[in-house]
Amino acid sequence: METKPIIAQWHFDPLIVVLIVSIILLYLTVLRQQTKGKSLFLIAAVLFLIIAECSPLHYLGMHFYFSAHMVSHVILLLVCGPLLVMSLPAKLPGRAQKIIESLSSFIYHHSWIAWLCGVGIMWFWHIPAVFDASFTHMQASFSVVPVLHAGSMLIAGMLFSWPLFGPLTNYHIHAGTGIVYLFTACISCSVLGLLITFAPLGTYHHYAAMQGMSNPFNISQQDDQQAAGLIMWVPCCFVYLSGCIYLLWRWFSESTTDTTESFININSIDKHE
Repeated sequence: METKPIIAQWHFDPLIVVLIVSIILLYLTVLRQQTKGKSLFLIAAVLFLIIAECSPLHYLGMHFYFSAHMVSHVILLLVCGPLLVMSLPAKLPGRAQKIIESLSSFIYHHSWIAWLCGVGIMWFWHIPAVFDASFTHMQASFSVVPVLHAGSMLIAGMLFSWPLFGPLTNYHIHAGTGIVYLFTACISCSVLGLLITFAPLGTYHHYAAMQGMSNPFNISQQDDQQAAGLIMWVPCCFVYLSGCIYLLWRWFSESTTDTTESFININSIDKHE
């Protein structure tokens, strides 16, 4: 039997398709005409979701390479989640506006919960026992695990990014708090990445069982596991630290603006006197 080339290995799991269609329909139904300037974020989020869950990248991650699977995780958590949040407009019709305001207020006052969701879900799916069990269920003829896996990562990514990119800017956390928020997440990802990089071979039994089977790019199991750990460590921290730099710049800009306005106001008062 002839094997398809890697580039042709696209698989659309029925429940993943339902998830994608549900996101699009919910967006169009709830937001209606409020999508101006925001629809591109949704389109980008859906495209990246398809790449992470349906493309040859997903195929490689499921059957051959831990590193490919890790790239999918990073896309879901740090790309799709934030893009979905940024696709939400500030004003929503009817009850949706109250829901968004209540959610924004809750997350604003309990941002540590959003942090724990974003970081905790990533750690949870990389516990070796959970990791191997999820692959066992994913490879079944019909399983809800793939959609639970993708859905939980999307929700974690949305909740984590909400205090920074939520639709209601008055509920964004302070830039200084945001820097701590992102920097601690960077440390957490670094620790997880280091643990994966230096974990003994066979810690993740799914990929250990693949050893000796077909290997499309002739990457050794050790190199693959180390690459997976480095992907968790370096790109994730790059995203978080880039956010820290942006928030630091915004903080200084706001401080400079406030100082300038105060100086102008003082001069105006002196002139009137």
